Amino acid sequence: MYTENQNNMEQYEDDEIVLDLSGLLEDYIRCLKRCWLQLLLVLLTVTALTVAYFNRSYEPFYEAKLTYAVERTGDAATDASIAKRLSSSVSSVTALEEFRQDLTENIQEKSLNDNYQFSSVNTEGSNLFTVYLKTNNYKNTNLLIENFKDVYPKWASEITGTVELQIADESLAGKNPSNPYSLPKSAAMGLLAGAALCFVIATVYAFTTKTVRRESDMKKLTVKGCVAMIPEARQKKRRNGKKAQLLITNKHVDWGFKQAVLAAQNRIERQMEKENKHVLLVSSTIPEEGKSLMALNIALGFSMQDKKVLVVDGDFRNPSIGKILGLEENHHGLADYFKQKCFLNDIIQSKNNLDVICGGSVRDKASSVLKQKEMEHLMEALVNDYDYIVIDTPPSALFTDAALLSEYADSVLYVVRHDRAITREIKDGLEPFIRNEKLLGYLINRKPGGYSTYGGYGKYSSYKQYGKYKRYIDLDEKSMNTEDSL
Repeated sequence: MYTENQNNMEQYEDDEIVLDLSGLLEDYIRCLKRCWLQLLLVLLTVTALTVAYFNRSYEPFYEAKLTYAVERTGDAATDASIAKRLSSSVSSVTALEEFRQDLTENIQEKSLNDNYQFSSVNTEGSNLFTVYLKTNNYKNTNLLIENFKDVYPKWASEITGTVELQIADESLAGKNPSNPYSLPKSAAMGLLAGAALCFVIATVYAFTTKTVRRESDMKKLTVKGCVAMIPEARQKKRRNGKKAQLLITNKHVDWGFKQAVLAAQNRIERQMEKENKHVLLVSSTIPEEGKSLMALNIALGFSMQDKKVLVVDGDFRNPSIGKILGLEENHHGLADYFKQKCFLNDIIQSKNNLDVICGGSVRDKASSVLKQKEMEHLMEALVNDYDYIVIDTPPSALFTDAALLSEYADSVLYVVRHDRAITREIKDGLEPFIRNEKLLGYLINRKPGGYSTYGGYGKYSSYKQYGKYKRYIDLDEKSMNTEDSL
């Protein structure tokens, strides 16, 4: 027995991550397009939090300085050595409790802030060194620097022996802090932090979100070939303002879209003729991948080759073929036939050189309607009357209907919408068709280019057991335009 499922699924599980720079860049762009609002909110939030943090933690400081010249021996090298020694000792001396008492002896306690700090820098090779005083109150700064001028020479003499210090330069603190608060700088740092976080999010997204965007992505799931890459086409509006149906028989539909569909139909027809097959089932992984539209367009392509074609809507939960073609919604369909409410001739309608069997009136427990014996008899009768039968089904990863109906088909065409379902879901959807060896190939739909959503499975979002698929459904049933359906 053919073991494609085992061989290729194991390859998928064990496949190593290969860094494709162009693909990675595409992932980042895709994340930006898909999640731009969320990323913008992250960027603004991080920026706001950063600005708030810097604003809250900001503490101004005021700085004064004294530059001393050492004059003791008259020898430049000796005086430079003394200056260097004094400079290196400033921090330790000013930290002594006795020094601090001397420094603040004549300052009223209520006007003194203990938050001050001394530091020093020596001018290399010279007898000069500069003492810096930093506080958070400019009045304290100037009081302390004045006292320092009186107190420090005595302490300096105790360190090096008698030494004469001359003030070479002096700078008092002003009312403006030495570190003025900068809102633009805080905002810039916030934007940088936000951008970094957005990049991390996009990277995680790129490496964890696995969807199909290239034919090589599908090769990890099946050895079957790609039938076609259908471009995203622009829907041209009619004079009445309505969008044209995305059918290859409609003159308002993009020419490139038509040619891609006809190329797909031609490949399918050649393969089915070669293997003497007549019943094609079309399925997909999840809603809104264009499955029903593709089934109908492939059928129209067959009819253009002067073939007698029947389209069967096997989606009892949300039948859409009749809606797309504008057929009677209350007309009997396949579900009514199985419930023995009508005969075969009662459920067949004609439109656009196609015979059509709509889904009928069932909305729940649809799989129970598919009765094996009646379905076998029905397909035997239909195969004798038509060159090709195209069966549209619900999404394979959501419902068992597609797998059940595939028992009555010769071939299965699997529709994969570009960058929609994740590969693990596609793997689950493909599995029954690979197992029964019915998979003819896959079609990658809506390769980026331009036409609007043609979803139509809004009703599925009301099924609680399929709630995890709500993220795929953009339209609700009330707002659906039947001309845009699938």
